[in-house]
Amino acid sequence: MNSQSEFNSEFCNVRYMESDNVVLLTWKKFARINDYREPTHFALQLLQQHPQSNFVVDARNGFEDDPEDVKWGFSELLPSMAKTDCQFVILIMEKAAAIEDEMDMWTKELGKYFAVIKVQSYQQAIRQMKDGLLVNVRYTVKPGKRNAFLEETSRQGIISESRTEPGNIKYEYYIPVESENDLFLMEMWVSSEAQAAHGKTAHYKMLQALKEEYITAITIEKYHTSAISN
Repeated sequence: MNSQSEFNSEFCNVRYMESDNVVLLTWKKFARINDYREPTHFALQLLQQHPQSNFVVDARNGFEDDPEDVKWGFSELLPSMAKTDCQFVILIMEKAAAIEDEMDMWTKELGKYFAVIKVQSYQQAIRQMKDGLLVNVRYTVKPGKRNAFLEETSRQGIISESRTEPGNIKYEYYIPVESENDLFLMEMWVSSEAQAAHGKTAHYKMLQALKEEYITAITIEKYHTSAISN
């Protein structure tokens, strides 16, 4: 039986978890077309209704792999989700799941809009969101050197190595439209300890050398995700 706060079918269950401010979609078995699209659209509506809510998908018992549904999800569902203030998408799945390749494809696409975390239980999902650390870094780059700085961080593997660290959720550079010499970096880590470990890596030391060459000023802001979600 479905209501304004919960959707239930033989394929899945979608409901709002008020205590955690989370929209939880639990797949019961593989679904496609309307059996997939109707509940995911319902989840979108719940995200729209509940400010700063995040999205948890329990895919341990199934998911979907219909090409048309994937196309719909990428072109319609995710851009609509991106207009909400959801920050995290948590994927619950077994460590060696049969759908791991498919979930990696979704993870890559979701990562364009959200911080994506893979866990093995709902409890772990909530803990990861509450323990996370968001780091906003604003660089002032020497005039005319912004592209060169970005090219060097990519060429030296700094960006790719940072993204593959065990505790990294998101590591992304953005170019502010209002300035020719500013650069914005958003980092998200599963914990303060993970971010501290990042500062001890070889690629982080390479980044420091590039900063000395290209950067004139740095502003850093750190937020625990528990404070953001409260």
